[in-house]
This record gives sequence, C-alpha cells and structure tokens, in this order.
Amino acid sequence: MSRIHVRTVTLVAAAFAGVSLACGGSSSGPPAPTLTIAKTSTTSGDGQTDTVLSTLANPIRVVVTLGTPQVGTTVTWAATGPGASVTPLQSITDANGIATTTWKLGHVSGAQTATASVTSATGSPVTFTATATPGVRTQMIQPTGDGQAWMIGTVLPQPLAVTVADQYGNGVAGTAVAWQVTSGSASVSPTNPTSNASGVAQTSLTLGNTPGPITITATNASLSGSPQSFSATAQAIPTTADVTVGPGIQFKSNRNSTTDPATDTIAAGGSVTWTWAANSIGHSVHSTGAPTFASSVVMTTGTYAVTFNTAGTYTYNCSVHGSAMAGTIVVR
Repeated sequence: MSRIHVRTVTLVAAAFAGVSLACGGSSSGPPAPTLTIAKTSTTSGDGQTDTVLSTLANPIRVVVTLGTPQVGTTVTWAATGPGASVTPLQSITDANGIATTTWKLGHVSGAQTATASVTSATGSPVTFTATATPGVRTQMIQPTGDGQAWMIGTVLPQPLAVTVADQYGNGVAGTAVAWQVTSGSASVSPTNPTSNASGVAQTSLTLGNTPGPITITATNASLSGSPQSFSATAQAIPTTADVTVGPGIQFKSNRNSTTDPATDTIAAGGSVTWTWAANSIGHSVHSTGAPTFASSVVMTTGTYAVTFNTAGTYTYNCSVHGSAMAGTIVVR
C-alpha cells in the first residue's frame, strides 16, 4: 500500500516537470523600445516652396520617442547650401516629444535640404526637402554662341543665347529678349523669344548670301548687362573638300569631322578628294541615289577626286561595306 503511494507521487512530479519544460522556462518579455526620431505625422514642414533666401512659412518639426514621446531631448539642426540657415541650431523636445526650428533657404534655386539629428537615435538624421524658386529678374548674363563662322546661306550650328537671371545668377523664366541683326547679311528666328525654365532665351541665326562679318544684339532694357552683342562671320562656300577613307569602315570629313555620313558642302564647279588612310582595308567611293557621279574602284591606297558642276545633294557609300560606310556631298 505504501509503495503504491510513493509511485503515484513520482508520476505527478514527472508530469509537472514536463509542463515546466513545455513552457520553456523563460521569463523574457517584449523587446525594449528604442530611441527614435522622425518627422511629425502632420505639419512637419517638409516639401515647402519659396523664393531664394526666404524663411519658410512653416517650421520643420520632428518627434522623438522611446516607446512614448521623450521630453527634454536635444535635437541638432542643419541646412545645406550657400546662404541657408536654421534657427535655432539646437532645440529641446517638448511634452509631446516634438522639436522645431525655422528654415531660411539659401540663394541657389532648386532643391535644398535640412536635417535633424539625435545621437544614437534610429532614423537619425531626418532629412527635409524644400524648393527654392528664383528671385526677381535683374540681369542678362552668360552669352553663348558668339564668334562663329559658317558658310553663307546656312544656319549657324550653335544657337545664340543669353540667360535672364536674378541677382544671384539663378535663371528666371518667362522674360522676353529681343534679338536683332544690326550689321551684315543674316536673319534671326525667333526675334523675341522668352526665357525658358533655366532662364535661357535663344535664337538661331541664318546667314545671308553675302560673305562678311555680322553683328547681332540681344536686348531687354530692364536688365543690367543689356544689350549683349554677338559677332559671326559668313564665309564663302568652299570649292574643295577632303575626305579620309578608312583605315577601318569609315568615311571622315577633314573639314568638320563628320563620319558615316561624312558630310561636306562645296560650290558648284568644286571638287572632292578622297584619300585612303595608311593600312586601310579595301574600300570604294560608290555613288548612290540621284544625282549620280562617277564611282571609284575598290582600293587600299591612293586618292580619288570628282568635280561637281551641278548643284544637288550627292550620296555615296562603299561598295564593299554598304550603308555602314557612307557620305553626302551638298553642291550649291
């Protein structure tokens, strides 16, 4: 009878031991919260737009938490870009864990950033963005396209342009600039373009049929730096052109370095000379399309010349390599 009682107690103890093992014997709870910094969920001040050097209307705001909002945490602020600043540079979180600062934009238009940092906090630094728009237009700067020389009756390869800008050099859109040819044989188009989003107002210059110097002006009387003056030279149509053949699969204009197609313009009655490069593989000058001209044989060295007496656009390729190696002669 006594032995049966002892055995029962042993089995009960073993059962309780199994329960303890099934529970794992662990007393750990949920993970400890971490210090975190983030933009406030509403009215954080992110994504604002204003003119350069303006103080943004809304402060930028962060919230610091450690499971719950943290009071008395120091947040360090910084703004990037020339002339940008934040006030204050450091602020203390309030009873809601929120810290704020005011942000003054720098003087360079476009995207700008500011940051909020807390040492060792998850999410630090927090980055805010804003867009700075240009200030009031004050000046005409950065003329480009000056000093070009090109053939009569053609458009200059590079447009003439100026930039309308605020006092800090930021381009200002929507300002009209008047372009005018003041001497020489040429025309501009358009004559009164407005500046684009980058502040650039540009025009194209078409040379007349008289060789010689040309002067062009860009004017807006309300801007300092106006007028801007440009010069160009209308050149007579050349009577010769030279093209290098090879050594690989290539025709190359010696005048303007265009390749495949190598493109040259000559006066009627002028000539084009093709010269095979050293160590060239076999190539030919093969007339294609209409009008036509006499084609060469396949060569690896030497020269080939053709005189063009009739105006027109003449195309050619290599009879060995086809359209992969091509050129154009414009005869005027």
